[in-house]
Amino acid sequence: MAVRSVATTNTLEEFRTTFNSLGTDVGDLTTLGTTDKSSIVAAINEVNTAVTTAFTITDDSANTQTINSGNVFTISSGSNITATVSATDTLTVGLNSTITGLTSVSSTSITDGTATLTSGSLTGVVNITGSGTANFTTDVQVNGVSVATNAFAIAQAVALG
Repeated sequence: MAVRSVATTNTLEEFRTTFNSLGTDVGDLTTLGTTDKSSIVAAINEVNTAVTTAFTITDDSANTQTINSGNVFTISSGSNITATVSATDTLTVGLNSTITGLTSVSSTSITDGTATLTSGSLTGVVNITGSGTANFTTDVQVNGVSVATNAFAIAQAVALG
């Protein structure tokens, strides 16, 4: 759309034509999508005040922060979590494959791909290595054969002579 202007040398007919073209360029006020249709300026002001220039974020503890227009909203990674921003408008939050610093884990079953710990029962273990003392409160078996405890082995050796 070209800029409409009326020169001081224009005739009244040229002024009328330019003025009517300007009205066509601006449009019919009754077709505005705003509640205030009194002028283009009023409609623009209504739209401008209706546009939200801020939003609020909150966490599980009810801490809130308002992010205003022009602020940068930063997502920080932690020792066990990564946060990656990418196109288009995407935030990816991931749990690292190695977790450190945990003081407890709560789950009905924990599996490393081979061994599984469920309800206090460890299954799928092929080899247990380490040092220290292992205390068992029930029968210990190797390949389906019960292994005697020290007290039972001494009693058995004395009985068998």
